[in-house]
Amino acid sequence: MSAEFPSNLTRQARALGLPEDYFHGLDWGGELLPREIVSFCRVAQDHRTSGWDGISAKAGRYDQHDRYVLLVALEGRGRMGIETTVREIGESEAHLLFPHQVHYYIELPEEFSWLYITFELPPETRPLLEEWRTGGRELTPQSEELLEKFLEAYEEGDGLGASLALGKAFPELEKGPLVMAASGEETDLIARVKKYVMGNLESDLAMPALSSAMGISESYLRAVFREEAGVSLGNFVRSVRLVRATYLLEEGELELGEIAEQTGFGSLTSFTRAFRRMYEMTPSSYRKQAQTETRSKVEIKTRTHRLTKS
Repeated sequence: MSAEFPSNLTRQARALGLPEDYFHGLDWGGELLPREIVSFCRVAQDHRTSGWDGISAKAGRYDQHDRYVLLVALEGRGRMGIETTVREIGESEAHLLFPHQVHYYIELPEEFSWLYITFELPPETRPLLEEWRTGGRELTPQSEELLEKFLEAYEEGDGLGASLALGKAFPELEKGPLVMAASGEETDLIARVKKYVMGNLESDLAMPALSSAMGISESYLRAVFREEAGVSLGNFVRSVRLVRATYLLEEGELELGEIAEQTGFGSLTSFTRAFRRMYEMTPSSYRKQAQTETRSKVEIKTRTHRLTKS
């Protein structure tokens, strides 16, 4: 084509100014684009003991996965333990479980309709969902519409369309009323046990020591805790120790041996074994992943600051 009559593309190209930074520019890093999405619906309890095949309040197991899980309770109420708190799950609510976040079901109705959407996210966009740790969100008409569009794309096998619709659903969901994470219905005994455990992680927290500290028999403590907390006391103690270990790993200041000691594990070997069993990775691998996500948070804040200034 003659230079005398340049094309529209040529004119647009010539009109471009010089970049302020030759190494950092436009990026989709601020957009949520979930990957490897799997969605399904639960309508009744299934008492299988492991895996994704079923959920149950009677199986008495802890679950944890390396994927995000968006739980949308469409019909039916329930109660779920998430790490060391209990969350009430109400109808028309959405709750997000994070990768490796320990959870278990305490109470489920006989029949319900709970939509599950599991997915993965690249490290650089994970910080965008951190606000969901404080609790769930009530559905709004707009968020329901976006979830409908997501399911339509998902059923059609449109991976990109499903990812875009789900990504857009999160900001809309966040506009809904916040559903607080913790339940305030614990009895005095359960509250005292939890407070004692969390304040004495380096100490002996076996059943004899705990029952002595509470001034009650082992059999009574075991039965009451299981009935009211929805999980065995031994599993709860181990979960609290490991959750505390994850926080210390994220801070990055202590050696692994010091973390093992502060969280009540007898040795680094015992700590590593328990950590790998729960989180399916070693403590050192978890720390590296946490450091990567921390850098991503800083980068997102920096990009947001630049956009605000401009």
